[in-house]
Amino acid sequence: MMKRFRGCSKRFSLIMALLLSGLAGCVHDKLDGPDPSGKVMDIELVIPGFEIPLTRSIEGDKGEAAVRAIDLLFFDRSTQSAKLLQHLSVIDFKQEPAGSDYKVKFSLNLAKDDQVSLIAVVVNASDAVERALAGSPADAEKQELLKALTFSTSKDKDDTYKWNVNPPGYTPVPMYGEMAMEGVVPGYLVSVSLTRMLARVDVENKVSGEVFQLEEIFLVNYNTSGYIAPKWDETTGVLVPDPYTANKNPMIPVPSGKQPGTEEAAMKYGYKQAANAPGALMAGKIYTYEAVKNVAADPKNGVCLVVKGKYRGEDYYYRVDFTRTAGEAADVVCMPLYRNHKYVVTITDAEGIGYKTFKEALHASGVLSNLKTSILIVNLEGINHIVYDGQFFMGVERRTLDLPYGISRQLTYRVSSDYHGAWEARVIDSDANTWLRLAGGQPVTNGTDINGSGLELVISSVFSPGSGRDYVTGQIEFTAGRLRDTLTVRRVPIAEMFARSNVVLNSGVLTFAVTAENNREIPAWSQGVFFKWGSLVALAPAGNPYDPEVQAVYYPSHLNPSDWKGGLAGWDKIPYAHSNFNFSMPSATGEDVDAFEEYSGNTGFSESAGVGDICRYISSGPGGKGWVEGKWRLPTNAELELLYEETGIKTVSMGGFVNLTAELNRDAGNYLHGNFDPESGWFLGANVAGTTATPDHRAVPPSGTVFLPASGQRYPDGNGDVVHVGAYGYYWASTPYPVNGGYITDYLFIYKSGVDFNAADRSYAFPVRCIKDY
Repeated sequence: MMKRFRGCSKRFSLIMALLLSGLAGCVHDKLDGPDPSGKVMDIELVIPGFEIPLTRSIEGDKGEAAVRAIDLLFFDRSTQSAKLLQHLSVIDFKQEPAGSDYKVKFSLNLAKDDQVSLIAVVVNASDAVERALAGSPADAEKQELLKALTFSTSKDKDDTYKWNVNPPGYTPVPMYGEMAMEGVVPGYLVSVSLTRMLARVDVENKVSGEVFQLEEIFLVNYNTSGYIAPKWDETTGVLVPDPYTANKNPMIPVPSGKQPGTEEAAMKYGYKQAANAPGALMAGKIYTYEAVKNVAADPKNGVCLVVKGKYRGEDYYYRVDFTRTAGEAADVVCMPLYRNHKYVVTITDAEGIGYKTFKEALHASGVLSNLKTSILIVNLEGINHIVYDGQFFMGVERRTLDLPYGISRQLTYRVSSDYHGAWEARVIDSDANTWLRLAGGQPVTNGTDINGSGLELVISSVFSPGSGRDYVTGQIEFTAGRLRDTLTVRRVPIAEMFARSNVVLNSGVLTFAVTAENNREIPAWSQGVFFKWGSLVALAPAGNPYDPEVQAVYYPSHLNPSDWKGGLAGWDKIPYAHSNFNFSMPSATGEDVDAFEEYSGNTGFSESAGVGDICRYISSGPGGKGWVEGKWRLPTNAELELLYEETGIKTVSMGGFVNLTAELNRDAGNYLHGNFDPESGWFLGANVAGTTATPDHRAVPPSGTVFLPASGQRYPDGNGDVVHVGAYGYYWASTPYPVNGGYITDYLFIYKSGVDFNAADRSYAFPVRCIKDY
């Protein structure tokens, strides 16, 4: 039987040390393979938005994804700005020969070291790294080193600065990525996403050569150098998250080596087009560094294209600016050129003559030109799956989307393509799958020019077909010309959306089991570490009285556990989601409220405050640690209730719900990371059956079930003592509950007789069970 209690329940009173010498000073070294000692850390580099080259102008089948050299920079935990500890050049690595992202993998021979807080990866720019380090002291601050990390292009045989895309001598694109680390941990896999430092410009003339035959393309006012790293905070060296959404200028080195707006200095590219037909897409030839947007008062100095061709048989020049529409009035605004973006410039119509000279066209307004153009802007980050028809590409975020029964959602499915014709999206077998619709509740939608903003999906609630083992599946087919891709939407038991274990500390990082295979290492019965509601500080689930310097087993590096001493007063200094730590509750109320969804710029957490959704923090969402694959969050109270309701009368318990706290604390030092077995707990989920309660299932639950151990809690009165281990289990929801002008927080409670839903003060410390962020 499920019960609900509100108010404070009375139950609560019941890196780096190389195998060399150490980290004193900045050391340069090369690593070329695993060491027999077995002290190995695996690293993979992910190159998102990989495209199959559209021409053979780029050497090799990896094209823009090609990796020729890797440099690693390890930084320390300095409070204001991280300082360089170590530089490594990696010479033995493997790049995947195929796939949607062409991952690069290698291993390092590193000993465990707690000083390292961040690893920066520089690809295809070893000479630039060496130059930057030559002028930097051993403890160079990160922001100064990033400022010194620049890449420049030399003049070619044509006396311009074209990027060399022709073999032999093809110049691979420099890339940058970084990952926060809680020390170097041998045996752990570090995954770093890379960003290309160049923009790419493709051009196509869709006007028949009889009207306008395109002959030459000039890139004008371009930069000849750029920063290898994307935009960062110049005070701290911290990368600026998503610096492109506000159309702000990128960071440009000074001097930038900007070339003057003359025909002689411009990069010139020939364009081949038959006289009586439209031209083909010229792709993968024009690469350039980031550039600031044009200044309206002085357009001749902004980066732009000048194109030359024959209009009705006579030669003319036309200016083409990089612009986009903005606002309800669809105003045309100039925009910068950004790294890792592709700009597909399409000439759609020629309505009249241009200018007789290059100079006249450059000084004119591209917006008022007789040559009509459209520009498709594709941000290549976040596009992980590619289909390609030999001419055009289409990229999508994912091909399978899981949603639980009983949930309704409106969401956006991102699609990007350089195809300019008509596209269509339709629900397959829409009469049977009435729960799956597109924008406006329609089974079909269509348009022209896929702009990357996404396809709106409307997904209605569906009830389980009964057994819990059956799945309701719908599909949306997306077509653009000859390109075709399918999104599969599966309705699954909500138990399958939950993590397969509580959050634990494993090999120095916070993590949890995601798959049945993960349960071999982190059994589902693992007690887990404890968190105040909305705290990023992981507290040991063993050891009385509470000692912050021993039992704060994970905390953001700028925080100091020695400040949390002093009984109850010290306990209250541990940050959590409370107004004392500048956390504000959302205005919405209800069982499905997620208090962290819009917190701290919609990331859900603030590492500097030590406050937020611990699941979002440790998973790979924006700014997250990436210690767990996928995006995860705390469940809402509605989702915890749905898990219970899905189980029905089939709940199955394990163990005698005996209080094992004293036994645990006698050997507390071996269980500070959440690996203790409380021996008791409950199975929940659609697939729970009488046969579920076996020792093996308690470690590795069947698909469609969740095992919640009776992990106990830390009680805030007195010394933050651990209580009720093996007897009771408490699991935070992300849902606050207003009472008497303040807030308490919902949680799921398990005990010998069943499952309840209560609410408690936010200063208690409970284990956490995460859910996929669908």
